[in-house]
Order: sequence, then structure tokens, then C-alpha cells
Amino acid sequence: MKASYLLIGSILLAQLSFSQQVERKVYHIPGHENVENGIGYSHAIKVGKTLFIAGTVDGQHDDMEAQIKTIYKYVEDTLKHYGASTADIVKENIYTTDLDEFKKNMGLRKSFYKEGKFPTSTWVQVERLFIPKLKVEIELIAVVE
Repeated sequence: MKASYLLIGSILLAQLSFSQQVERKVYHIPGHENVENGIGYSHAIKVGKTLFIAGTVDGQHDDMEAQIKTIYKYVEDTLKHYGASTADIVKENIYTTDLDEFKKNMGLRKSFYKEGKFPTSTWVQVERLFIPKLKVEIELIAVVE
């Protein structure tokens, strides 16, 4: 029994030690640091080989097509920062205020994923996003070296 407690304690200590060694590599969209800090989030964080990209939006444009283009540009820049590409994306969550309008712009999404290497995806229509004029928000998870 005592040996079991020692083993469990050793495993927990090893996990704690490992978790403290894993570096969090944070990335902010250039020029958006004040917005991210003001709201209280980081655009992207890489922990180990997993890259988490926060829900990305475009608050500059009013139309869905322009917002999608800008979002995927931000994401592409973020991936490049970490030496990654769209092929490294394994999960995509899309939140939109109008799923039918998003479907009309499906070609933009498909062109973002080179060679048809699509990630797992979830698409959800929501009543509203953080800023009222936003029509789409996309968050991603990638696995990178």
C-alpha cells in the first residue's frame, strides 16, 4: 500500500515537473496587442506541439466575404509565425451569425486549405458575436513541430 502511494506521488511529481517545463509561446496579431490585452486574451499560444488559435475576427469590414478573407489572412500569418501551414490544422470551429451566408462563401474557406486537406470542423450559427457587426469568428487548433 505504501509503495502504491509512493508510485502515485512520483507520477504526480513528474507530471508537475513536466508541465512547468513546457513553454507557452504566445503570439499577438501585429497592431492588435492593445485590443487583445484590453479584452484579456492572446491570439495564439503554442504549448508543446499544439497551437491554439483564438476565435479570429475582422472588425474592419461589414460584409461576410471580406471578414472571411481577413480572418484567414490573420490565421495564415499566425501559422507562418510558428513555421506551420494550413496542412497542420486539425480542428476548426466556425461561429457565424448567418450560416446560409457563410455557405455562399464556401469557396473562400476551401481555397484556404491547400490540396483539399481539410481539418475536422464544427459550424455553429449564433445570435451574436463579441462586436455586433461581426458576422463570423473562426478558431483553430494545429499540431506543429
